Amino acid sequence: MNTKMCKKDVLQAVILADDFTTRLNPAQNIFPSILMPVINIPLLDYMIETLIKSKIQEVFLYCSSHVDLLKKYMKERVYKDITISLIISDGCRSLGDALRDIDTKGWIRGYFILIRGNTFTNTDLKTLFNVHRVRAEKDKGATMTMVLRNFGSMKDSYLNEEASLIVSDKSSNKILYYTKLKNSEKKVKLELNWFLDHNEVEINSCYLDTHIYLCSPSVLPLFADNFDFQTMDDFIRGVLMNEEILDSRIYWQQLNTEDYALPITSWKAHHVLTQDVLRRHSFPLAPDVLPLLKNFICMPRSTYKHETATFAKGCLLEKDCILGSNSSLGNNTKVARSVIADNCTIVIDCNDCSSESSSNEEILECDSPIPDDTNMFLSEVIDSLLRGYQDKLNCENLILEINSSRYAYNVTIREVTYNVIKAILSLPLHYLSETKTAVTNQNYQKNLKIMITYFNTIIQNYIKNDNAQEDCLRAIEDVVNTTDELLPYAQHLLHQFYDRDILSEEKILEWYESTDENADALHTKVKNAVQPFIKWLREAEEDSSGSDD
Repeated sequence: MNTKMCKKDVLQAVILADDFTTRLNPAQNIFPSILMPVINIPLLDYMIETLIKSKIQEVFLYCSSHVDLLKKYMKERVYKDITISLIISDGCRSLGDALRDIDTKGWIRGYFILIRGNTFTNTDLKTLFNVHRVRAEKDKGATMTMVLRNFGSMKDSYLNEEASLIVSDKSSNKILYYTKLKNSEKKVKLELNWFLDHNEVEINSCYLDTHIYLCSPSVLPLFADNFDFQTMDDFIRGVLMNEEILDSRIYWQQLNTEDYALPITSWKAHHVLTQDVLRRHSFPLAPDVLPLLKNFICMPRSTYKHETATFAKGCLLEKDCILGSNSSLGNNTKVARSVIADNCTIVIDCNDCSSESSSNEEILECDSPIPDDTNMFLSEVIDSLLRGYQDKLNCENLILEINSSRYAYNVTIREVTYNVIKAILSLPLHYLSETKTAVTNQNYQKNLKIMITYFNTIIQNYIKNDNAQEDCLRAIEDVVNTTDELLPYAQHLLHQFYDRDILSEEKILEWYESTDENADALHTKVKNAVQPFIKWLREAEEDSSGSDD
């Protein structure tokens, strides 16, 4: 038996070097989308790394502008385990034109993966591709599967303008309706037939098109036969409207929660991607792991420095930044949210610094008090939990992040428990602030209740013994003291933790009955606020004792 893979079975991918819709002026006038730098590395290198790990054997890189740049770039690269062919066409002005040209040239022999040039992903494309192949065997009209990423809440996000509305058959993921959401649109018309013809219809408005498409052989002929298909949106709309005539259907596949994908459609998206890569959300595409970024050291607060980079006295990499090789920071220089290239020297003269308070988004600042490790740990936990809640991340992964931060900041397990509870209780305030929602008692309490349920796995993970319960109660008391919105909800919070077996009756009563000579009026106010629950708890205990007698 011949075990060699037939040529028609070779896994093929098409990358469009130009996306044709990206809004990255003036950069896109200088180089194609695929060479857009992300942390000083062109987007193409990240994509090739993902394709190699996904065991894609043959790649066609389609280029219609900045041809000489791309030729030079490819000539300087040597790739193993993958064949990359450059297809050049000067007259191409749209995605539709590119795919019609590829169809004419006859390079694609069957199923293939289509990747638009502004895409960044770390996912296993072969696994997604196999899902589409299985689906296509069952439904011969399965033309394409869109790969989508669930962003959770998109309200006031940098990427909210990229969100899509998808109506689909819940059992099969067949798309019935697809459109990009517009901020000006308040209503969407839903067809009655969708609900009559399908047992269950799913409506989602929190998905992002990753610009990765798993294609059947029929995709290219459909573009060739329909010259009005200029964009991918044109193609999707045309197939959905003429499904019976074309005998073609489009499906969608959700990206795994631990995987990452983001198309760079704007400078806002580029900013988000850079931040996410620094925060290792795209692992293993991370600065200290990528072969192309050698000799980088990962440090706390999502910061990195090259082994040859140097610091002067009083320097600090605050968060979300990377310092390239042979670069240096002058005295008392602080860097945050920055990508510093190789061979750069940055010097800050603190005598010239303004005395006015600076914005949170300021990149370089003069000397200011350095937060201690515990406060930095708390800040990082809040960031992780807020992102996890918004992106609907798995709590087990968030626990790994928290534990990683614990070792980075060298905090004790009791400090971890205290700060995790403190972070969860303060999280609604951060969430309401990010979503620009009014901070009221009702909004705070509503979100806190949801978050406690969402993060229950994390809470249970850290509160496993008497010491942890004491730390939890101490955190509750401290946050209630400083959060007016939590005070009227404090008794319900204790009740909720009691019902979930997070806090025991014994520990709650022990905390309540404890006396402290140094306790101030605020601490007394906290205990007064929870008095109704304590009364109920004692009465329940007495009733239980009476029934036992």
